[in-house]
Amino acid sequence: MALTGFTRTGHCVEKHDDKGSHHICIDLSSTSHSGKNFCGVTGQEDWCDDQMPCSDESDEKCPVQHWCVCQWAFAKYIEEAGGCDAIQTLDCDATNIEALKAYEKKAKEGGTDQFTNALNCLKQRCNLDADVDVAVA
Repeated sequence: MALTGFTRTGHCVEKHDDKGSHHICIDLSSTSHSGKNFCGVTGQEDWCDDQMPCSDESDEKCPVQHWCVCQWAFAKYIEEAGGCDAIQTLDCDATNIEALKAYEKKAKEGGTDQFTNALNCLKQRCNLDADVDVAVA
């Protein structure tokens, strides 16, 4: 499997210089309702099917599988895919809590439905208690 994360360490880490906030881990080997992957649904260049450096530190290239995507692009992905049930599988254990905090904060500020839907999707897909309230600074 290719190395994921903004820092390519295999984890969706919080880094202040990561302007995209790559906190949501998607299993790109899974399929969405439409049969399109994250790249196809969001209209990004199709890096989702690329081969990237493997996690075993060899010189080989491996398929992109579990990948940290921008939390803001993820919110758009849910909307464009047709809702939470239509997206690819999430790797909840690799998803950074910062995404949940950011969505909670946007929802409390009266942000768009897109962020509220992303918050609800993350809670649903990761089996988080519906009443979870993350303390935000």
